[in-house]
Amino acid sequence: METIEENNEEEIFSLSGQEDASLEESVEEVVSQESWGDKMQLLQGMLGRKTEEAQKAGDKYLYLLADFENYKKRSQKEQGESARFSNAKLLKEMLVVLDNLERAVLHSKETADGGKITEGLDLVVKQFLSCLGQYGVKSIDSLNQPFDPVYHQAVGYLERSGCEKDQVVEEVQKGYMLHDRVLRASMVLISKEKAVVEEGGQAVGGFVDQNI
Repeated sequence: METIEENNEEEIFSLSGQEDASLEESVEEVVSQESWGDKMQLLQGMLGRKTEEAQKAGDKYLYLLADFENYKKRSQKEQGESARFSNAKLLKEMLVVLDNLERAVLHSKETADGGKITEGLDLVVKQFLSCLGQYGVKSIDSLNQPFDPVYHQAVGYLERSGCEKDQVVEEVQKGYMLHDRVLRASMVLISKEKAVVEEGGQAVGGFVDQNI
């Protein structure tokens, strides 16, 4: 009988232990579920904030993009206007020269004094050169200088006594510099030695006219 009672007590304690373990598991499961729910709620909150931040960043980007496009349009318009009127000051100065030329032409019709007409035109040329000089334009000094293909464009040869070989002996058209850059090369005639055949078949040095 005692053995039966002991076995019954063991079974009761065993069942009681199983119930306690099952309850603990249930509690842990409930706690675990509550922690996961909190985590989900936290993540959803973080996602909402990040979504809002991304939306604000996107709106800011679109605003900056639109502002930049407007800036580009304004810049292009200003550049176009600047290009159209970039020479306005120079042209205004040249109009003064034109005024003086017109006066000289008018004066030439009213007088037969060629000296005064020449003097007036010479003054206009000097005024025009002064106007160009204000913008960095100056003439190239070519006459009697050694030929330099950077500054000179040879258009022919010319016989001249007492000249060195490849020396500029005549200026057909003046050349000009714009600051330190050639605006237009001078068109020149240069001296060039060439053998000249005399009577008797002997060749001697000399200069001869010849187009290049």
